[in-house]
Amino acid sequence: MTSIGNFDFSVSHDDEIYKNTTGTLMMHLKRSGIRDVDIITEQMDALRQKQLREGIYSFDSFSCLGSDASSPIATSLNETPHDCSIWSTNLYLGLNRHPKVIEEVVGAVRRMGTGCGTSAISGGMNVLHRKIEAKLQHWLGKESVMLFPTGFTANMGALAALCQEDDHVLIDDESHASIRDGIRLSPARRWISFRHNSVEDLQRKLEISQRECKGKIVVIVESAYSMSGDICPLAEVVALKQRYDFLLFVDEAHSFGIYGDGGRGLCHQEGVTAQVDFIASTFSKATASIGGFVAMERRFASYFQWSANAYAFQACFTPADAAAVLAALEVIETEPGIARELHEKNRYMRSRLQRIGFDLRHSQTPIVPIYIPDTKKLLRICFDLYKNGVFSVPVAYPMVAENDGRIRFIVNVRHTREQIDHTVDLLGELASKHGLFDAQSRSVANG
Repeated sequence: MTSIGNFDFSVSHDDEIYKNTTGTLMMHLKRSGIRDVDIITEQMDALRQKQLREGIYSFDSFSCLGSDASSPIATSLNETPHDCSIWSTNLYLGLNRHPKVIEEVVGAVRRMGTGCGTSAISGGMNVLHRKIEAKLQHWLGKESVMLFPTGFTANMGALAALCQEDDHVLIDDESHASIRDGIRLSPARRWISFRHNSVEDLQRKLEISQRECKGKIVVIVESAYSMSGDICPLAEVVALKQRYDFLLFVDEAHSFGIYGDGGRGLCHQEGVTAQVDFIASTFSKATASIGGFVAMERRFASYFQWSANAYAFQACFTPADAAAVLAALEVIETEPGIARELHEKNRYMRSRLQRIGFDLRHSQTPIVPIYIPDTKKLLRICFDLYKNGVFSVPVAYPMVAENDGRIRFIVNVRHTREQIDHTVDLLGELASKHGLFDAQSRSVANG
């Protein structure tokens, strides 16, 4: 087997398998100029199998009882599941377990069956989909709402259709893969990253684009970022529209349902909804279902209906999923105490972690990142957490920047105070065991 540099993952190197994730292996392959798919697949499978045997490959793990704040967690090579609190899902409000949501889903299946069988333009929609559209139009104050089978394809499909050959597309450095894939699929020839959450850098890029762009300028941000848990300065971004002519696309995947009056999101909370041209989100997080949407002016919806392949050529999400969305939206609006409890638990967990000494950087949302730049420590700490009843997954390159690995702890309203305390206490023990605070101090000093 071909080696990468001086290392071959098909050979047993006990220490080396802790130094790489499949992402860093992909990076090594790319930098080594290796493009042969046989070599790539052999090397990646060799690393995966070795990490599975060591118990440190968590990406094949699964819940025995479905998504919740806790469940027995198993892997393909682990015959005995571990009872764990779960910190890797985005079901912030726990509505996948809410009695009303479950009741509405069961009723929808009995009335309407399972799948839709075709796309929206071929008659795949039903009355539940139309109710969701009408609800969101009213909630968000937009002329039109288009539903997509997933949040990923909502971003990807809309942006692939929106961005044209002569446009300049400006995106945040931490933009989600669905945004990047949408731009790659579009005819746009020039897309430019600006520093994460830097309005100053965005303004510099807008100055250049305003001089050079022959088409439209499209700016894309996320209201809350999934890997770092921080929040976009939306009001400052919107203020730039007074000076520069651009379309603004905001992905509210991690804020819709948990921020703003009635869960309307951060655009609503910041009072900028009217100035945002496109508001997109998913139904897989706060609303505990599947699917996604883009809210916009009617003229864009008329265009997307025929130009967004992800809309025209994908089957609609099922009646059960639509019923779950409608029920979840009603619960969010009528039971605001659920979101308040979520934010209280988020604040409690953050305060405890910070008292111990963890640097959470600029994160604010229920996504709480623990930064572990050393891949070996990242994998070992994840494994130690799992052995002690706490489950999450390592996040490393290419999901985040090289040497900026982390474990995300995503707070769910169904997490108990005891689960939070156990997780925080365990993290403190493991940080001391693996010298994490020393490394963190050096990183801050060098930053």
